[in-house]
Amino acid sequence: MAIRDFREKDIRDKIIQKVDPKLNHGKHDKGYIYIDKKIVAKIKIPNSHDRIMHKNKSKYIARDLKLDDEQFNGLIDCTLKGDKYYEILRDKIFGFENV
Repeated sequence: MAIRDFREKDIRDKIIQKVDPKLNHGKHDKGYIYIDKKIVAKIKIPNSHDRIMHKNKSKYIARDLKLDDEQFNGLIDCTLKGDKYYEILRDKIFGFENV
């Protein structure tokens, strides 16, 4: 399944609500994701625009979040919760779940 088209505002809101990255504000906000006090991912947070972000841009956010297309869709559609995201992230980075 391919990444679907979402509004930039929806992507931003879901990342901030569920992933809760430490934000570095600027023209384009950056988000830093930590596990056990170590940075494991850095992402560019979309702005709060109502325009549609198509797959060609969303795929880079999904990559930086270390999610495949289906998982990224789930994160934005609310079927993937924040705690499950961190389980997926731990598994991809450390090779096992529930560290």
